[in-house]
Amino acid sequence: MTALLYVLVAITAVSLATDAFLADRDDPARQAFLVLSLSIAVSYVSFALSLLPGLEGFRSLYLLAGCAAAPAGLWTIERAFEQHAPAPTPGVRAVYVGTAVIAPVAALMHLLVYDDHLGPLRWPGIFAGAFATYAFGIALNRLWVAQEAASLRIDRTRMRYLFFVLLTAVVFTALEGLGRQLGPDLEPQVMSLSSRGVALQGALPPFSTVFTGLGVYFLYHSVVMSRLLDLAELFSRITTILLSAMVLVLIDLLTFMWVDTFTRYPFHSTFQIFIASLLFLAAYDPLRERMARFANRLFDRRSAQLISAMEQLRPRLATIIDTNRLVDELLTTLHSSGRVPVCSVYLWSDQLDAFRCGDSRGHGEQPPLAVVAEHPFTDRFGRGAPWYLRNSVRRRALHDAEQGEVLALMEAMNADLTLPLTRGRTVLGWIHLRDEDWSEGYSAEEILLLQEIAATASVVLANILGFQAIEERKRLAALGAMSAGLAHEIRNPLAGVKGAAQFLQSEDLGAEAKEMLQVVVDETDRLNIVVTQFLDYARPFELTLLPLQINQVVSQSLLLLRAQGLPQSIELVEDLADDLPDVLMDRTRMSQVVLNLLQNALQAMPEGGTLTVRTQLRDAGRDEPMVEVHVRDTGPGIDPEIHDQLFIPFFTTKQDGTGLGLPICRRIVEAHQGELEVLSGRGEGSTFVVKLTTASQRTHD
Repeated sequence: MTALLYVLVAITAVSLATDAFLADRDDPARQAFLVLSLSIAVSYVSFALSLLPGLEGFRSLYLLAGCAAAPAGLWTIERAFEQHAPAPTPGVRAVYVGTAVIAPVAALMHLLVYDDHLGPLRWPGIFAGAFATYAFGIALNRLWVAQEAASLRIDRTRMRYLFFVLLTAVVFTALEGLGRQLGPDLEPQVMSLSSRGVALQGALPPFSTVFTGLGVYFLYHSVVMSRLLDLAELFSRITTILLSAMVLVLIDLLTFMWVDTFTRYPFHSTFQIFIASLLFLAAYDPLRERMARFANRLFDRRSAQLISAMEQLRPRLATIIDTNRLVDELLTTLHSSGRVPVCSVYLWSDQLDAFRCGDSRGHGEQPPLAVVAEHPFTDRFGRGAPWYLRNSVRRRALHDAEQGEVLALMEAMNADLTLPLTRGRTVLGWIHLRDEDWSEGYSAEEILLLQEIAATASVVLANILGFQAIEERKRLAALGAMSAGLAHEIRNPLAGVKGAAQFLQSEDLGAEAKEMLQVVVDETDRLNIVVTQFLDYARPFELTLLPLQINQVVSQSLLLLRAQGLPQSIELVEDLADDLPDVLMDRTRMSQVVLNLLQNALQAMPEGGTLTVRTQLRDAGRDEPMVEVHVRDTGPGIDPEIHDQLFIPFFTTKQDGTGLGLPICRRIVEAHQGELEVLSGRGEGSTFVVKLTTASQRTHD
C-alpha cells in the first residue's frame, strides 16, 4: 500500500503537468512545472520500486531525482510568480550549481557502498536529504518574498496558501527521510512484502505524499489558472466526494446485512456486493451531478448561480437566428447570474476590417474599447488557444512583447477572461468577462462551462452568418434579374433621346441650341455608363479562374495607365515583390480592379504627387499567407467619417463620379475570396489594399 501511494502521486503529478504543458508549450512556467512534476514522479516511483525485494538499487535514482526536484521547484516558483519575484540571490545560484555536483555524487556513493544491508546507505541519504531540504528552503523563501511583494491581497493570499502547503510537504519529507536514516538497522529480506514496505518507509507514515500531491495540485492551478482553490470551492468538492462515498458505503452495508450467508457462501455474497456496487457506479454520474449542485449551493453559491444560468441559456441559444439577439442573450444571462459583474462581446466587422464591440454590461465609468484590430489579439486564438486568462497573459508578457500588447488590450477592454468565438481556425469574435477585484478568479470548472457556452455560441454565430450570406446572394440574384429588365427599359429610351438630339444637331440651329443638345448627348452617355455599371454590380457574374502571377496583372494595368497618358506632375513608383505564389484569378476582372484603383489614385492628386504600387506576401495571422496589392497616393486623404460609405453603391465624392467603381471592385475581390480595404486619414494620402488567397490555399480549401 505504501508503494502504491507513491506511484499514485507520481501519476497525478505527471498527468497535471502534461495537461498544462500541452495546452501552452511556450509558457516558461508550464515548462518548469513539467520538469518539477517529472522529477517528483521519477523520485517517487524509484522509491516505491526500492521497497520491493531485489530492486534496492533504485534508491540511487531516488536520491538523484529527489535532489533534482529542488531546483525544479525553485525554477517553477520563479516562473509562475515572476512578476513578483525578487532578483536572484547567491543562494539561488548555489542551488543550481550544488544540484549539478551533489546529486550525482550522492547517487554514485550509494552505488559504490551498497550491499544487502541498509547500514552503509545512511551517509549518502543524509548528504542528499540535507542539500534537498536546504534547496527547498531557498525556493520557499523566494515564494514568501514574492507574496510580500504582491500588490493585490488575492495574490498574497493564494501564494501564502501555497507556501504553507509546500512547507508542510518539505517538513514531512525531511522528517520521514531522517527517520529512515536514524532508525534501527533492519533485515528486510526476512520480512513479508507489506511489512517490508512499512519498515523501509520508516517510523513515520508517508504524510509527505499527501501534501506533495496537494502542493502539485495547487501549483497546477497557479500555473494554469493563476488561482488557487478557494475554501468555498474546496469544501464543495470535499462534500461531493464524501457524500458519494457515504452512499456507496450505505449500499454495500445494506447488501452485506441483507445477505446473511456471507460466512457459508462467501463467493455468492461477494458477487452480490459487487453487483450492488456496479449498479451504484452506473447511476453515479447523475447522482454525483446532483450532489455537486447541492454542495455548490451550500458552499459556493456564486458558482452555482453561474452553472444554473448557463444551463438555462444553452437551449435558448439553439433558437437564435439574429446576431443582435445572440449578443443580448449572452450578456444579459452572464451579467444577471451575479457571477460576472462586467462582460462584453466583440464581433468581426467587414466594414471596419476589425472587431467591433457589439455590446457590454456592467462596465461602469470605463467603457470597453469600441474597435480592436485583428493582430495581435487573435493570433493565439487562430492557433487553437482555448481562452486568455489575464494573469497567464501577464506572465507570458514578461518574455513576449506581443503578449504585452494582448495584455494591454485585455485591460483596456475590462477583461480577466476572454473566450473566442471561432469557425474552424477563423476567429469570428470573442466574449470578455471581468471578475470582482476581491475574487480568486474563475475556477477551472467555471471556465470549462463557459467554454462550452462559447462553443455553442460559435456554432450559432456561424449559422447566422451563413444564413445572412445566403440571403445576400438571394437578394443580389433578385436585384440582378430586376436590374437586367430595368437596364433594358432605360437604355431604349436613352438611345431614342440621344438619337433625336444628334439629329437636331445636324439642323441649322443657333450656337446656344447646339450647345444644349451636346449637353443632352453627354448626359445620355453618362447615364448609360451608370446603367451599365449598375448592371455589372447587381447581377451575378462568373469568373474564369486560372493560376496567375499578380505581378503580370499589375504590370498590364500599369501599361494601360501609361498608354492613357500620365501627367508630368505624377511620379509612378513600382515595387513588385519577386517569387510570389500564384493566385487563382480572373485576369480581366482583376485587371479591372487594379486599373480602377490606379485611376482613383490619379484623380486624388490633381496637383501632382507620388503614385506607389507595391505587391507583397504577408502572413494574415489566420490559415495561410496572402498576396497583397497596395495602391497608394499622396493626395489629401479620406475623412474617417466617410470610410464606411466608400463601398456603398452610388456614394461618391467626385462631381462626375457614379459611386459604383469601388463597390464593383469589392464585389470582384470578394468573389475571389479576397478582401479590399482602405487605409487613410485626413492629410495622409490613401492606400487601397487588395488581399488575395494563394492558389495552393484555394486548392486545399
